[in-house]
Amino acid sequence: MSSVDEPPDGGWGWMVVLSTFLVHVFAVGAFTSIGVFYAEFREVFKESAGSTSFISSVFIATMLMCSPIASALSNLTSCRAVAMAGGIISAVGLGVSFFAQNIVHLIITIGLITGFGMSLMYSPSMAMIGKYFHKRHATANGIAISGTGVSMLVLSPLFQLLIDEFRWNGALLIFGGMTLNGCVFGALLRPLHLKDAGKDKEAEDEEVADSSRTCKVIVPFCQKVLEMFDVTLLKTPPFLIYSLSLFLLMLGYSMIFVHLVAHAQALGVEKTQAAFLPSIMGIVAAVVRPINGWLSDRLPVRKLYYYMAGSIGLGICNIAIPHSRTYVALVVCMVFYGVTSGAFDPLIAVLARKYSGGFRVSGGLGWAFVFQGAAFLLGQPIAGWLYDATGNYDMSFYAAATFIFVSVVILLLLVPRKGRSWALESGEPAPDVPRDECDGVVGLQARQLPVTTEGQNNPVFQL
Repeated sequence: MSSVDEPPDGGWGWMVVLSTFLVHVFAVGAFTSIGVFYAEFREVFKESAGSTSFISSVFIATMLMCSPIASALSNLTSCRAVAMAGGIISAVGLGVSFFAQNIVHLIITIGLITGFGMSLMYSPSMAMIGKYFHKRHATANGIAISGTGVSMLVLSPLFQLLIDEFRWNGALLIFGGMTLNGCVFGALLRPLHLKDAGKDKEAEDEEVADSSRTCKVIVPFCQKVLEMFDVTLLKTPPFLIYSLSLFLLMLGYSMIFVHLVAHAQALGVEKTQAAFLPSIMGIVAAVVRPINGWLSDRLPVRKLYYYMAGSIGLGICNIAIPHSRTYVALVVCMVFYGVTSGAFDPLIAVLARKYSGGFRVSGGLGWAFVFQGAAFLLGQPIAGWLYDATGNYDMSFYAAATFIFVSVVILLLLVPRKGRSWALESGEPAPDVPRDECDGVVGLQARQLPVTTEGQNNPVFQL
């Protein structure tokens, strides 16, 4: 294992970015492209649309909500070993799906088993980017997550071709063989140890010991469990505020995938054209994510404000969709939807690292993904219930915008108040304002300076 004083911001880190990019193509891309199998599953098993949609919902929820387990296993072994194991488990789940006789079988094999395997690849790869990159974290993250847009272009037509040639079960078996490449992606995650993490680890151990003193009397292994899953992060106010905001943002973001195509068809748009709308959004997002990651690392704007601006734009797009009555107007909305979502997507992991701490990035990402998974699990049913109650697709988009705007309001709790010692991330910092170790070259911490210098150096509560 390599040991360095600070993240190298390059070197082998770019191979880690390539690995994470490919993980997004296969893991997240499988979720966005599995809709190709949707019609086949309904026709073969004669199930309702609601029952069939549970396959993809359980898959994405399992992939995200099992992230703390992946993080705990990474802390016990290594991100490389966990990601390689995930590739094997994913392949097994898809392979067993070949013998499916009903939808419940597919929910278990694709939704739970394959979803868990993808989680073991997804979370460790994202955590490794946070370990290899510091000043260029947003840039590297933007490049990595653009794999999701690439998968929309590649996997969807590939799945349809495989279904036409080998039927749905043969296509799943071939895709299972493809996911074995996760072992190769995981092998690229070379372990890296940051020397400064030792000091932070001592502070964390003291915190864990204090919070689990009562538990240790009852359950001998309680302290070890708390350390593995980094439960103390949920007691950190900045991280908890950010995670709650992320939950609401993803709740609104997930709703568009349910009713967008149906909304377009209700306006008289031809089925093929309507189905192409999510692809337009994905293509645009894939292009702008690396660009926005690069810009957020270099513009004199705090990353939190950049993230909030993208979220506000996304909310406005959701309000505009019900008022777009032509196909051209919907295409314009999808372009702006891709641009605005591409503004905050690269910063999700960056801010999770910021508010959890550099060396606790695995635990921070794990818990952040749990909040995302819960949002994706609830968002689509809520959109369906709103349609059943109103008979109108518009309410889903208005509700999504409401959730997104509320998430931005919650983030205002992380913005420094007037009268505090703070400055924009530009130029040289004021003498009394320390640099922010998670916000790049010119990042500045925004916090109230302590009156004295002793007894007030707890890094967990510094923004």
